[in-house]
Amino acid sequence: MTHSKRSLTVRRAIVAGLTGLVLFSGVPTFAFADTESDLSAARAQLEAIGRQSEQITGELAELTGDLERTRGEIDQKNSEIAERQGLLSTFVSSEYKGGLAGLLEIVMASESFDQLVSSVTYMNKVANTQAETISEVKTLKQELTDKQAEQEKNVQATQKKVDELNEQRASASSLVNSLDAKLQEELAAEAAANAALQQGLNAGSSEQIQDVENTETPDSGTGNQGGGTQGETPSQPTPTPQPQPQPQPQPQPEPDPEPGYNPGTGNAIVDRAYSWVGKADYVWGACSPGQFDCSGFVSYCLTGSYTRLGTTYTFLGWPRVSNPQPGDVAVNSGHCGIYIGNGQMIHAATYGVGVVVGPVQSGMVFVRY
Repeated sequence: MTHSKRSLTVRRAIVAGLTGLVLFSGVPTFAFADTESDLSAARAQLEAIGRQSEQITGELAELTGDLERTRGEIDQKNSEIAERQGLLSTFVSSEYKGGLAGLLEIVMASESFDQLVSSVTYMNKVANTQAETISEVKTLKQELTDKQAEQEKNVQATQKKVDELNEQRASASSLVNSLDAKLQEELAAEAAANAALQQGLNAGSSEQIQDVENTETPDSGTGNQGGGTQGETPSQPTPTPQPQPQPQPQPQPEPDPEPGYNPGTGNAIVDRAYSWVGKADYVWGACSPGQFDCSGFVSYCLTGSYTRLGTTYTFLGWPRVSNPQPGDVAVNSGHCGIYIGNGQMIHAATYGVGVVVGPVQSGMVFVRY
């Protein structure tokens, strides 16, 4: 009975030690965090450039429309100037050709001196009115021409901005594609390293447990292990019969159902988080029983349903707290988890690791749902 308890204790110690080695060794569990953060920043920059480009393109279209309307107004004023000049030329030409005869006709037709003065004054007013109209139209045309020049400058400047934004968008898109490819490579390498580490963990655990079982001896049993008188050939000790190991039943694979809520801490959020420790895999974009990414896991813990609340950027917009309590969210731009107190959190770590308990990462802030 003592031997069985000691063996069980040793087994537990070995497994715990190897598990601690996996969780707290120098293995770069979050080696991809920087790349993921850079990729998120690059995508945000690309979206910002896209929005700015759409705005500037709309301004360019509006400015171009104004310029076309101004050009049309200038063409119209040119037509009015030509028409007014034609009327004035016709009037002056008629008066010039009539000469004294025309003036004599006015004098003879006038019944009084006042009528004569009125007729001559009227003719002068007509000529002056035509000239003033032409001058006004020419002035307006000049104003429109100046306006057109200013609009052309604005169109050219805005077009330059559009071209620059298109270049920035192309560069940002290239950076996003590059970082995305790099992140996929790092995730694949991370998954391979974790798989190899898990294989070594399984093999090392089995070998060390077997060594302990082979080297331990039972507490019971006594006898003469040697002796005899001087000069006599010592007799060989009688071997003590070793207890035969009892056949151990083969472990049956445990089903992986959705864990129920067990109010062990009195905190539903924390209890939901604990319920998946060691029982869920990390899967990018997942929020389903046994499969989560970091934000999907936090969403489940907060709501109790497999419905995503958002991403790390969503959580960063929630109210921050300076005195975090168990159940709050620890988050930065690249990762998040459920805070459980004492600087620890439960989180969907990465490929091959899944949901584990670990320290709050440097640079994280605490927000409350």
